[in-house]
Amino acid sequence: MLLISIIIPTYRSWDLLAKCLQSLQNQSLSNCNFEILVVNNDPKDPKPNFLALPENAKILTQKRAGSYSARNLGMAVAEGKLIAFTDSDCIPDKDWLKQGFDYIQNGFDLVGGKVEFFKEEDGDELTFLFEQTFNFNQKRNVEERGQSITANLFVKKEVIEKVGDFSENLMSGGDFEWTQKASALGFKMKYGEDALVYHPARKRFRDLISKKKRTSGGMFYRFFENYSVWQKFTFTLNMLRPRISLLFRKDLYLVDKIKLFFAVWYLEWIGIKEMFLLAHKGKAAQRQ
Repeated sequence: MLLISIIIPTYRSWDLLAKCLQSLQNQSLSNCNFEILVVNNDPKDPKPNFLALPENAKILTQKRAGSYSARNLGMAVAEGKLIAFTDSDCIPDKDWLKQGFDYIQNGFDLVGGKVEFFKEEDGDELTFLFEQTFNFNQKRNVEERGQSITANLFVKKEVIEKVGDFSENLMSGGDFEWTQKASALGFKMKYGEDALVYHPARKRFRDLISKKKRTSGGMFYRFFENYSVWQKFTFTLNMLRPRISLLFRKDLYLVDKIKLFFAVWYLEWIGIKEMFLLAHKGKAAQRQ
């Protein structure tokens, strides 16, 4: 039996996936110990000829929209006793698999690994600053909230058998929901400082807007649509309050604090508007 099955959903991102696969070929753990399951979430966009698959990799196709549907298909066919999740735009460190496996061997059921952002050459500074400051606080999520993103997550096969599939009606937030279920069932999760993946920051502010719409859709379907009128009102007020505390952070320059203050406020208005459209205008949840 294989030690590890790596599940990577991809949606029209073959060029990014090529970099991810290259990093997996350079792992310090021998290739014979793991398989790579790439799940293509767009049947109309088959693998391009330029993409060479490693010998231990194969491509599956999931017709149902959504990365969680893709991950569920990968889990259904995975042969490893340990499942490792990452995304097609991530670049795992060379010791990623070894470190994740070691954490599991030390008695943990799940490991939410460290995610470190890097700026691509043509990315803008404000977007990188925002991503670096606010996104993917894995340490806090794992240690304080019992949840992890699937950009860097290791899970024992028996946890999956107990918790079940990801929610396929969600386009965002399903990883938090799933890992919280696992934590609630008593499975032990560890923050993996040494199990590192690198994640490119989004290049443009419009990409942050798209992400905000997608994650707001995830929040809407996970809990907001079931809130009472009063709960919706108080949630909205909380989200739209100016983040004054940001101006007192000591790890940022004043000019960066001001930029981020207005960027955050603007994006929260975008998110609330998105949930309004989902609730009252029949809008579909944004996928990307």
